[in-house]
Amino acid sequence: MNVFLGLKTSPELLSKLKQTVGRKSSAAEILEQRVSFVFGSLKPGSGITRERVRQILLEHDGRVDKT
Repeated sequence: MNVFLGLKTSPELLSKLKQTVGRKSSAAEILEQRVSFVFGSLKPGSGITRERVRQILLEHDGRVDKT
């Protein structure tokens, strides 16, 4: 295990990270990253749900019809 400032990284995690190097994210993964970013940027009392953020992003991208 690598030790840096007393922190240790598990060999299992390092192995998984090495497996994903060079792998492109899928469209679904990128969408979920965008949803998380936007949802995390909202004020807590905004009343907007994660699902509504997803719907707005899909509408913006032209992947679903506006309802």
